[in-house]
Amino acid sequence: MGKRMFEFCQSYTEAPFNQTEFSQPDVWMSTWCKICVLWNTTDERLLPAIPRLQTAVCPRGDSPTLRLETTPCPQFIMASTSSVLTARRCAGSNLKSMKLLEVLNALEEEESGCSKEEIFIVPPDNAAGDFTDEDSGDEDGQRGAHLPGTVLHASVVPEDSSTEEEEDDLQLQPATKRWKAGVAPQRVWTKRDIRPDFSNWTASDPHMEDLKSQELSPVGLFELFFDEGTITFIVNETNRYAWQKNVNLGLTAQELKCVLGILILSGYISYPRRRMFWETSPDSHHHLVADAIRRDRFELIFSYLHFADNSKLDESDRFAKVRPLIVRLNRNFQKHAPLEEFYSFGESMCEYFGHRGSKQLPVGKALRLGYKIWCGTTSRGYLVWFEPSQGTLFTKPDRGLDLGGSMVVKFVDALQERGCLPYHIFFDKAFTSVKLMSVLRKKGVKATGTVCEYRTERCPLKDPKELKKMKRGSFDYKVDEREEIIVCRWHDSSVVNICSNAIGIEPVGLTSHHSGAAKTRTQVHQPSLVRLYQEKVGGVGRMDQNIAKYKVKIRGMKWYSSFIGYVIDAALNNAWQLHRICSHDAQVDLLAFRRYVACVYLESNADTSSQGRRSRRLETESRFDMIGHWIVHQDKRTRCALCHSQTNTRCEKCQKGVHAKCFREYHIR
Repeated sequence: MGKRMFEFCQSYTEAPFNQTEFSQPDVWMSTWCKICVLWNTTDERLLPAIPRLQTAVCPRGDSPTLRLETTPCPQFIMASTSSVLTARRCAGSNLKSMKLLEVLNALEEEESGCSKEEIFIVPPDNAAGDFTDEDSGDEDGQRGAHLPGTVLHASVVPEDSSTEEEEDDLQLQPATKRWKAGVAPQRVWTKRDIRPDFSNWTASDPHMEDLKSQELSPVGLFELFFDEGTITFIVNETNRYAWQKNVNLGLTAQELKCVLGILILSGYISYPRRRMFWETSPDSHHHLVADAIRRDRFELIFSYLHFADNSKLDESDRFAKVRPLIVRLNRNFQKHAPLEEFYSFGESMCEYFGHRGSKQLPVGKALRLGYKIWCGTTSRGYLVWFEPSQGTLFTKPDRGLDLGGSMVVKFVDALQERGCLPYHIFFDKAFTSVKLMSVLRKKGVKATGTVCEYRTERCPLKDPKELKKMKRGSFDYKVDEREEIIVCRWHDSSVVNICSNAIGIEPVGLTSHHSGAAKTRTQVHQPSLVRLYQEKVGGVGRMDQNIAKYKVKIRGMKWYSSFIGYVIDAALNNAWQLHRICSHDAQVDLLAFRRYVACVYLESNADTSSQGRRSRRLETESRFDMIGHWIVHQDKRTRCALCHSQTNTRCEKCQKGVHAKCFREYHIR
């Protein structure tokens, strides 16, 4: 590997290298390395070999981080939660202006055993303008490693360049600079357990008790987030945008909900082309959609869907076109979030396949492509706060932290708007550092996370090679005397570093692990902070799992259309999480929950827009399906659909007045 890396750097750098020195293990140190690639061509060829880049530049198996910057196309960033290794000998040397195709050709023969990588997108420089970018992915939601073209002749430039002139050269930052920044002031590490001074969790959640008393239906829960103010705002901005284009759209709130219903329905019923919903062919026609809204009307509304006033956009914010929606949803998510002690923070991916062509990579060489979203969730997967990533070129870290640590602090600030309580945040090694633990401790927030060795500020733990020779369950730990921050190194199937400012070693428990050699299960020792971390860290993963099951599959021409589908899915996930908390007796699964919301929105619009046989057919078919019928209060008294006397309750799905005593009989044939 050292020889391979030597040939790579010798070919593309001006400074000469000594092959013997370059191949020494101590040449490599852990640091963050991010590479920008500027699109400067319209070549339609694709990227078949990007996973192999890991093998050449990362001898220890860490994943590379690439940024592909384009004008006018969006930026694509190959993201990884692990660090990338750089050569100390490369410090100060500049890579010549090289093409990505040259690098890929040099690495084509190298076998790659890496796991799936991720590429996240930053919107284009002119994202505040009238930019469209057709999503080339299939609308039937087929998954796979689709990549955009027009990148093979890209020039390599550094992500952290301070000026545009410097973007022609790539400078590998030496890891020694990172170490110097981390050792001042010097920490004193002692072999003892942590003695935290946080208060115990005693907070109650009166808002959740209020939601339980309201007995809201799935639609009512979803409209806690897409509330009347948000719907009205989207309607006004969409009509304003259409008027600026000399189109009299005349969108109403009811029509917008119908469009949302079709988007939700596409998550569990999808066609290769969305127009097939309206085809009269018996193998594809979907009468619920066709009767709710005409095809051309849907296409017109969807093409003009807008979320900001173009005359008031912040040009420094690449998500300015959707920023008002992000602000509104974040406010509603936080307002109705369950008040809990434990939260998770991590990265989520909003899948997107970009402009022009795409290509399926060979099996085992998968790449995920899309927008990266910073997410803070509860331990069960309720999304409390989110922010789309714009990269370090557009989001400057603060408090001496890196970008990931800064995002954790922003999430904590959002949590503390509900009160300065002793929250406990869990995250992985992409975010954890001793410095971050110190910052959160000063804010009165507990934190626990796995940590890379180079972020432990020289904590003197046993060498991983030595620990691997000991039996499974062995561990070593040290505590910073000044700030009560513990770093523990635990040997299980591999050696794991974990850091915390709140949880220590005791009590040491036992956990059962499978022994492959003996084909038996053995008991190994497990420190307390490891056990709690494993129990509480998976909130973002649970949210991703729920979103991926039935995610919106209809995509549009705008670069942010897939992001809109993502926030709709996130709102539905949150509404379902509240449903699980508030409805103990009549819980439904996620699919039934989404079906209910979609059917109510579509049938409600069909009732107001259709006449004669179509609306009567809808009523007959949905009335007896025994799915998602809820009795709700109505302000204006109407006649009961069964006994025809006056009533102040109705069926939310059927949109018919019905007494509580008549409710069951009305819905049974």
